[in-house]
Parts: sequence; structure tokens; C-alpha cells
Amino acid sequence: MRRTDPGSLSGPSGRALAGLLVVFSASCAAGRSVVASLTANCREVEVGVAHEMMRDNPGVLLLDVRGEEDYPATLPRLPRAREIPLVDLPRRYRELTAWKKEPILIFSRDGTDAASACEFLARQDFPYVSHVAGGVEAWVRGGYGRPSRGR
Repeated sequence: MRRTDPGSLSGPSGRALAGLLVVFSASCAAGRSVVASLTANCREVEVGVAHEMMRDNPGVLLLDVRGEEDYPATLPRLPRAREIPLVDLPRRYRELTAWKKEPILIFSRDGTDAASACEFLARQDFPYVSHVAGGVEAWVRGGYGRPSRGR
């Protein structure tokens, strides 16, 4: 088939391909909007901004939602952090009611669980929740944390 053949995409297979592209494009756009809506009530902050928040507001609650398996020797425990694993958060979030109108900064190993915790707390009417992009791994890479020396 030559490029100059004007009927090459006008047949049934060309229309099917065009239809498939339209459906695929729409599903990608829908997927992006779903991801955007999941974190619409939360604020994602970079590690440098998180450091500034902690420095400028010593009363900010640090919430670490890592599970026991997410504490390798290469990642530090966060001083002053309240540790509530993500799997326990739905049953334990009431422990955080004293900070309901205060800023809460959420950490996880790589930031994924922190985003989920952030969305959960926002749905529980915690208006000032933020999660750290990249989690504790990014925190260490940014030079803000030191690896733990055992437990």
C-alpha cells in the first residue's frame, strides 16, 4: 500500500481504527480526571516545602502511615511523628481530632499511601491535610533525613 493511496484509511478497517483511537483517548482522559479527583481535596507538597512547613510551624502534625514492613534500615523513623499505618487509619483516625483544624503533613514510604491517607482524612472533614510527594524515600534523597540505625 502506498502513502499516496487516498482510500487507505477510508475503508472499514480505517473507520474501526479511528473509532478505537477515539475510545482510547476518552478512556485516558477519564483516567486522568479520576486520578486528579482522588487528590483534589489534598495538597501534595515537595520535600523542600514539607521541610519549610515543619520549620515554620512546629505544631504541624506529622503523620507516618507506613506499615512495619516499610521501615527498612535505609529509611528513618520521623521524630515527633504519630505513626498510624494506613490499614489502621479508618479505625484510628479519631485519635487525630485534636488536629482537625491544624495542618497535618502525611508521610509514607514512597508517597502513594500518604496520598490515600490524605484523601481519606479530607473525606473525614480534615481541611488542612497535605502529603509529601515521594514520601520518606524522597525526604532522604533530598538530604532531610538520615537512615535509621536499627530499631
